[in-house]
Amino acid sequence: MKSTKPYWNTLFLPTLILVFGSACTKTSNELDNGKARLENEIRGQVKFLEEPESLSSIRDKMKEYKIPALSLTVISQGKLAWTETYQNENFEQQINLDSTSIFQAASLSKPVTCLAALRMHAEGKIDLDKNIQEYLKEFVLPAGKQTSENPITFRNIFSHTSGISPGGYQGYDRAAVMPTDLDVLRGSAEVNTPPIEVVAAPNEMLAYSGGAYTLAELALQDIFNDDFSSIMKEWILEPAGMKNSEFTQPLPESEIHRVAKGYTQSGELIEGGWRNHPEQAAAGLWSTSADMAKFMIEIYKAYQGEPSIFSASDIKTILSHERDGHVYGFILNRSEENISLTHYGGNAGYRTGMTISLTSGNGLVYLINSDNGGALGNELFLSASQVYDWKYFKQTEVERKPVDSEILEGLSGKYRWNDQVDLSIAFEESKNQISLFFPNGDEYELVPIKGEELGFIHGNTGIQVSFARDGDKPSFMLYGQTAIKIINP
Repeated sequence: MKSTKPYWNTLFLPTLILVFGSACTKTSNELDNGKARLENEIRGQVKFLEEPESLSSIRDKMKEYKIPALSLTVISQGKLAWTETYQNENFEQQINLDSTSIFQAASLSKPVTCLAALRMHAEGKIDLDKNIQEYLKEFVLPAGKQTSENPITFRNIFSHTSGISPGGYQGYDRAAVMPTDLDVLRGSAEVNTPPIEVVAAPNEMLAYSGGAYTLAELALQDIFNDDFSSIMKEWILEPAGMKNSEFTQPLPESEIHRVAKGYTQSGELIEGGWRNHPEQAAAGLWSTSADMAKFMIEIYKAYQGEPSIFSASDIKTILSHERDGHVYGFILNRSEENISLTHYGGNAGYRTGMTISLTSGNGLVYLINSDNGGALGNELFLSASQVYDWKYFKQTEVERKPVDSEILEGLSGKYRWNDQVDLSIAFEESKNQISLFFPNGDEYELVPIKGEELGFIHGNTGIQVSFARDGDKPSFMLYGQTAIKIINP
């Protein structure tokens, strides 16, 4: 099984910024044409051979997926090409949004925090490789797999190799009292996540950990003796020109009118409009797609040796730490002499993503205020790749294969994945189709394809699943871990 993981994390006139000074510079007409094509040529990850390809508009896809709003920015040759905010007219309760309306960036908060710390390290304010316990004033890491010779550090936290217990955050109802970082790390009674533990030796394995980022958040506040939002404003938001971005949790009253409120999969407004995230470094950034694009452009410029808030050596050092296709939380893609960085995010009511080619300076950022945003986000990346001739995010070509309904129905049931998580396969008789359900409710309809005895693909993401038998139990692989059907005694 491959591809990316699911996320468990009034119209205004478009801004067209022309790019000058290069023989390859795109003209205004080219930018206009690209925008019109992307708006009307949305396609899925999977192309079924010998079948006509269906293209849709962004607006039609938003209606299909019950998405209220989309903030979208396209990057061309290391500059903002255009920005647009789209709204679904079926959501009458939604306020009129514009280019300054803010969305929860969700896990896109993590690379912003990481790169801020990189600047601090370059300025000698912190040491990414120092035992983080030496920076903590009050909190003491519980004994675990760390040692004095192999400690928890900022570097292994930001690269998701700290060994701290994996997982993300659910956020808190706006009416609830928001816990402190210390409460979160200790798993206090009012907290909805367990205390952090060092469950693996640092630097041993790659495991996504929101808790580790909260530990880094607390350490930075102890170092600078300041609140986290102020630290991030000074070290990354202002230097990168991210004027419409804010790490403050909860949002100040003066900013609430700018919020694109979050919605559930069924199209219902999240209670209170959104959830608060005291875990700011991991999930607490509010932003716009244009601001997140500015952040990505700074990384590109540094890689190219152009003036940037980051140094070329720092960015290239990060890239040298690739592990299992990831660098400091980014998905790293190397193909056809192209190097690109991609990151996704998901909070309750929001789905987000950003990508940029460090080779060409082309990329895209989307912020969506719906739990249904993941599918459209994938399609935006894929469709932009086709429209703008990117070297990555290409379609998967397959051929359908008929499978008897009796066989499909036999695959339905609950599966235990990675010895911890329960996944579900459901059979829908009317469609003669099975779907994979993740714990957060995301549904992936699976289509049988030729090439494997029981091979399937998800049309939006290209994720492929092959069923096998572990003894008498059906099983399948998911991200390198086996999911085995739970047979009731």
